[in-house]
Amino acid sequence: MRTVFLVLLCSTGVFAQNAPSLQFRGTQPLSKHAAITMPPVAGTAAGEKVSLVVEMSPNPGMHVYAPGAKDYLPVKLTLKPQAEIAIGKVTYPKSEMVHFEALNETVPVYRNPFKLLQDVTLKKSLKPGSTVALAGTLEFQACDDKVCFIPESVPVSWDVTIK
Repeated sequence: MRTVFLVLLCSTGVFAQNAPSLQFRGTQPLSKHAAITMPPVAGTAAGEKVSLVVEMSPNPGMHVYAPGAKDYLPVKLTLKPQAEIAIGKVTYPKSEMVHFEALNETVPVYRNPFKLLQDVTLKKSLKPGSTVALAGTLEFQACDDKVCFIPESVPVSWDVTIK
């Protein structure tokens, strides 16, 4: 009995040493289907208009639907309203029209890296040295040539320092 116990005890130690570490290191990506970044915003004076940028690079073999795509969720940037800013229009880049043989349809998509620009105007009452935290969501649907994945809603944010 003692021998069985020692064998079990030793084998447990060996398995524990060989078990993979599940500890995550680094920053988790915002999406499995595209690289998404929000470059920092340079210091801006109160009362000025600034463009917030979202950079999106669909993974190889993937596409993201562009505005004008019917029956799919096109990429959409939405900012949370707040008193310190006036939200302007989002500028979407020109998309490419792609024909999908299997569905016999032509749809506007982004397959290459692209940028969305969200204009905001800072209120004149903001004090120099203060920081305005802006947040919103980026919604999109990514697909490859065979599968359309579940639509995603990714948080986006920027800190704007008032000069």
